Amino acid sequence: MKRRFFLKLTTSIAILIYFINFSFAQENAIHRDTISMDAGRINDVYYSLKNGETTTEVRDNWHIGFSTRLMDVSIRTNGAIGVKLYTYPNANISGWDNVDTTGLSGWIEMYNDDTDWENGAFNLNSTGHPDYGWGKYSDITHHITGDSLYILGLPDGQFLKLAIVMKNTALNQYTIKYAAMDGTNEMEKDIVLNDYSTKNFIGYSFSTNDVVDREPASQDWDLVFTKYMTFYGGIMWYPVTGILQNYNVEVATYAQTDTSFMDYSVQALDSTIISGIGNNWYELQGGMPPSYVITDSLVYFVSDQESSIWKLVIDFYGDSLGNIGFKKQLLEDNTSISEISASQSGNLAVQPNPARGFTIVLFDADKAGSADLSIYDLNGSKITSQKVNYQSGLNNHSINISALPTGVYLLTLTSDKAILKNKLIVQ
Repeated sequence: MKRRFFLKLTTSIAILIYFINFSFAQENAIHRDTISMDAGRINDVYYSLKNGETTTEVRDNWHIGFSTRLMDVSIRTNGAIGVKLYTYPNANISGWDNVDTTGLSGWIEMYNDDTDWENGAFNLNSTGHPDYGWGKYSDITHHITGDSLYILGLPDGQFLKLAIVMKNTALNQYTIKYAAMDGTNEMEKDIVLNDYSTKNFIGYSFSTNDVVDREPASQDWDLVFTKYMTFYGGIMWYPVTGILQNYNVEVATYAQTDTSFMDYSVQALDSTIISGIGNNWYELQGGMPPSYVITDSLVYFVSDQESSIWKLVIDFYGDSLGNIGFKKQLLEDNTSISEISASQSGNLAVQPNPARGFTIVLFDADKAGSADLSIYDLNGSKITSQKVNYQSGLNNHSINISALPTGVYLLTLTSDKAILKNKLIVQ
């Protein structure tokens, strides 16, 4: 986790005032950034809120993708580039040698769930444990054995028959089998996922008959700017440009005409839906080439993988280079109260700040405990102090500051593990 170390209270007043003012200004500065998906929006761009770093990867180099997690069975399709998936309705995997595609145009096409990484197109027929859609778990072998037969349409118009033969859970390895519809060019491949354990998904290409290592390490990104399939307008499945969030990243959306809006709730942050930002921030106007209008009444708050909270406002989209522009502001740099020693100090999140009447302190803890929450003036004199009991996870505590005169103060949260500090401005 990122850590900022602050000077101790014994440091001279002049240096302390300079340092906390500098830190506060840096934390609350509004930064503008732009990512480019290139012409035709052909790339996926993985983005880190913390450092603004991006990893760009061409989107059409994979057809299906496998979750690398040992206990996950998600298999997704690259529907945005035209990959199509159908469950063969006339037989299970035992019908491999006698596939008949008569009536395929009337079969139901299967798509990834656009709200959940773990519910890929291959999982849509799942009825719950032990049936995961493409196969069933065995209490004897502890493997998942494939029982379904699929027809896979590739972007070039070619169709394949495909079976997920099994997942060997001990080895974290899939075995797949596929062939042309007439049975020629049959191949069986093993996909060893432990080789890519730092990634969320590993791709597979039927053009190269090999895995595609394309994602950055999961810990290195928060958001991905991409194209994905969604049930557009409640009418039909359609590929859209949008922003999806990584595991452990939470998003809260607020419809506010004033983008200076800051009165968000920590409780509204949600990690259960990967399309918390999604494609709702623009409207398609039509035309050729198509034009777009930014929905300027949307303000997003994003808790990144380190639990720091950012404000995000998207304000540009739609040029020929596939650029998306946005403003971001670090609101709360949540250093864990349990991850630094008592001889060190880190940044305590305070919101709103400046404040009048009350303010809220936010911090993260890996287990329950207690701490002393104190307010000092800039002469180092303690104004107030209270005992704070906290729980595991993200905590927030309201402080009544109505009795404090206008001015600048220092807030400290002290436990046996750490001292967290931040400047408080009372209006």
